[in-house]
Amino acid sequence: MNDSQRPTAPPVSGRPGGGQPWAASPRPAPTAAQKRQKFWSRLFTRFDTDSGSPRKAALRIVETIALVAAALGVAWWLAPEDPFGLEAQFPWLWLMPAILAMRYGSTLGVVAVATMLGGWYLLMHGHHEDEAQAVVSAAQAFPQAYFLGGLVLTLLCGQFAEVWNARSRRLRGVNAYLEERLTMLTKNHFLLRLSHERLEQDLLSKPLTLRESLDRMRALTLTQYLLDPGRMPAPDAFLQILVQSCQVESASVFACDVHGHVLPEAVASVGKVTPLAADDPLVRYCLTQQKLGHIQTESLNQTLRNQSRYLVCAPLRNYEGRQFGLLVVEQLPFLALNEDTLQLMSVLIDYYADGIEMGDSARAILQQLPTCPPELAVDLVRLHRLKRSTDIDSSLVALVFGDDELSRDMYDQVRRLKRAADVVWTYKAGGRNVLMTLLPLAGPAAVDGYLMRIETASHAQFDNKSLANFAAAHTAALGSDEPMRLLINLVERCAA
Repeated sequence: MNDSQRPTAPPVSGRPGGGQPWAASPRPAPTAAQKRQKFWSRLFTRFDTDSGSPRKAALRIVETIALVAAALGVAWWLAPEDPFGLEAQFPWLWLMPAILAMRYGSTLGVVAVATMLGGWYLLMHGHHEDEAQAVVSAAQAFPQAYFLGGLVLTLLCGQFAEVWNARSRRLRGVNAYLEERLTMLTKNHFLLRLSHERLEQDLLSKPLTLRESLDRMRALTLTQYLLDPGRMPAPDAFLQILVQSCQVESASVFACDVHGHVLPEAVASVGKVTPLAADDPLVRYCLTQQKLGHIQTESLNQTLRNQSRYLVCAPLRNYEGRQFGLLVVEQLPFLALNEDTLQLMSVLIDYYADGIEMGDSARAILQQLPTCPPELAVDLVRLHRLKRSTDIDSSLVALVFGDDELSRDMYDQVRRLKRAADVVWTYKAGGRNVLMTLLPLAGPAAVDGYLMRIETASHAQFDNKSLANFAAAHTAALGSDEPMRLLINLVERCAA
């Protein structure tokens, strides 16, 4: 790539304002119930991630008290003269608080120990008719070492549970992100395979490949959104892709309001179409199940399938699961209604939805930095959210190369060192080449390893010359600032 072909430096404009009614809605203020739920979530989040509500927390407390009371009852029935096992070779009764602490954490472990203390008082109180005498007798006979050892055991088990629950939450966060990346990679691989097959079959008859059409549709989507944020962007381009790839003859796209209700007027259509039949069985099925439905769907009653005038209906949803549109197909060649076509249509729908529903934060980044790759903006927002929720580090590394011949060679060499999981943004700023890399799930040690790998390549190719001879390195850790502000600051540091 020569200098004239390199992208120019990204402009940094003012903050965007406004939004569109169908793409995002304002976040309501927290209610009193939500504040109470947040309190219980902070109290019990260390031992159970799904118990952050008053009802679930109360059930856990009741369960703990009931199980300890049941254990005391069984111990009293088996050995009424020594229910706590003070004379036994092993205090079996303490297994119940220890198990509860390992299951729910230290908080409910302490509740279990308190229940044991209450049981001690009640059992000792039962031997005396005089309540004052019972209190004195219970205090005199209280086994301090017995209960202290049990409390220490319970707290150790609770601490063990909290440590492993924290590790489990971190692993779940990492796995959720990796699963999302794997899903995107699988879709892209499927599109690549289909693109190659279509290229072999239709190279002479079609001027564009499937991937080129998708890239143009995504670029048109972003452009139309910036020009008119109040409308669903590029629905006509989306339908043209379906016509070209799935042989669709007649179809329409309908937008949804902020509540997810389908609007009756189509925003785009192709072929001979009719007004939307909101009570159509296939439309109701896809809106209820939130997935693509067709006239061969086995879970839909045969009678209802025969009553539908549509062949395919599919909701348009973003990666967060919120519906913003509906696709209905009325006419499709008989031989085209097969599993491969339906699978391709589903992938194209997901590709289109991901392209226009990247979230307000990702769109704000693209408005501020138009040359930023959409993939980097989307991943930056996702990894920032992952950092805030699970404290898993990710990093940005920017290398600013000079414009001399050796620096350009080193610049090209570093571009070839990109890993599959990394997202790269290259642009030109003030006569210098900038290569910015997003390193997912990478902390300071991983950043050092990345720079060391580049340093090794520099020594191997340029006679033991250091990376500092060719480029200046700038790094930023995700989570320290909002994604857009973080990226803009890094761009400004590279331009300084």
